[in-house]
Amino acid sequence: MGENGKTRKTSVLLAAPTSYLGRRLMRKLMERPEIRLRVLVADRRNLGVFIGAAPEIVEGDIFDDGVLRRAAEGIDVAYFPVRFVGTDPEFDRHLKVFAEKFRDACVAVGVGRILFLGVFTRKDARNETIQAMIDAGEILSARPDRIRTVWLRAGFILGSGSLLFEMLSNLAQKLPVLPTPRWMETRVSTIGAGDLQEYLVQAISIPLSGDIEVEIGLPPLSLREMLVATASVMGLSRVFLPLPFDAMRLSPAVLMLLTPFSTPLSAMFIRIVAAAGKTHGEIPQENARRHFPGIVPAAFEEAVSRAVEAIGEEEVVSRWTDSVDPVAASGEEEGMSSSMFQDVRRESFGTVPPEKIFRAVKSIGGKEGWFHFNILWRIRGAVDKLAGGYGVSVGRRVEDGLRVGDILDVWRVIDLREGKRLLLKAQMKVGGEAWLEFRIEGNTLVQTAYHYPKGLTGRLYWYSMVPFHAFIFRDMVRSIVRRAERME
Repeated sequence: MGENGKTRKTSVLLAAPTSYLGRRLMRKLMERPEIRLRVLVADRRNLGVFIGAAPEIVEGDIFDDGVLRRAAEGIDVAYFPVRFVGTDPEFDRHLKVFAEKFRDACVAVGVGRILFLGVFTRKDARNETIQAMIDAGEILSARPDRIRTVWLRAGFILGSGSLLFEMLSNLAQKLPVLPTPRWMETRVSTIGAGDLQEYLVQAISIPLSGDIEVEIGLPPLSLREMLVATASVMGLSRVFLPLPFDAMRLSPAVLMLLTPFSTPLSAMFIRIVAAAGKTHGEIPQENARRHFPGIVPAAFEEAVSRAVEAIGEEEVVSRWTDSVDPVAASGEEEGMSSSMFQDVRRESFGTVPPEKIFRAVKSIGGKEGWFHFNILWRIRGAVDKLAGGYGVSVGRRVEDGLRVGDILDVWRVIDLREGKRLLLKAQMKVGGEAWLEFRIEGNTLVQTAYHYPKGLTGRLYWYSMVPFHAFIFRDMVRSIVRRAERME
């Protein structure tokens, strides 16, 4: 009890809350009246609709010791950033550096407990990404004399928008005959996104006499078994063709072509599956039952069914794109101001309400496409795919909604100010950096393409695209206004 007989709330810090799981966990924590939530984020614009809803926001460089101490001050329980995945070669090293800084900041200001979501293995993983997560857990747990650690270990997350679910659902939907190379016989553990959130929330208040490690999740299944179950839940009749070889070199290219993933991400996913499978056995359930007696994880088929239902109802809270190589909104303005090339288009929309114009701006891409020259965008995306990028196959998180951090075909949303501005950054290979901005000024829609070239290749790229810009960008700004005029 606190002063005046009121029950004291538990102060909780959620660091980097814009990952796939972080966004979902943030929403769940905000629904709990007994929790006072504080979030640590590099740029508050990345919180989107949660900017006004989050009780406390600490903004700044998450590697800065002063920012970390300020975020941890007065906190009872701190979540280490939840499941970011990076294809950058430096990502694994940065994760371990941050783990030490995060732990030390928590110890310095007297945080009582750190919650960490790791992977289901503590053996030699023979995979840099998995090993980095194991190392991060050991770093966070290295001061049991000063701070308690709850280390949850789980396998792949299964939910709408998750990496695993989108891989399974895309393969099941696009191939009536599914070849399954030997690496798909690897057995790995999974856990439904909703169940995982429940474990993470309950971990705030479970009694502790010291550090604990808890394995959570479902019994391991092979990727082939998961595909069979996913196709069944989706009502698809599929033929599975086992292959007597691994196809480790070919498989990333196949995943790249059939899923929204890039080639590097596909290769990383396969390597993680292969490494995790070598250390997976049956999941010991004793600690999970002891510390979380009220949680019974949903079966694999039920988790898939929930994901399918969420997609059908346009309730995809987050997507794997939130966790992979996130782009911070801060710093982009400086890059744009230094851009060497610009293409500015203006279109008056007369008496059409500005809110309709902005709705039309936010509707571009995805299933709606890119107006009269949609085929050219598709070709450009295909070229980017073959060059190792994501292409346009990523689409949209949901068709009726957009927020900062979303990937929109070949673009990522960097800034969104309702009724005023939408800023996109190119995720394609463009010989440098490129942005596409939409602004409403009075009764005029201003559309500006920016390009900051790197070397001669970047300059040649811009000049080679100028003839296409002449009609693509002109058509785009005009078509947005025409679409707004037709809106009810």
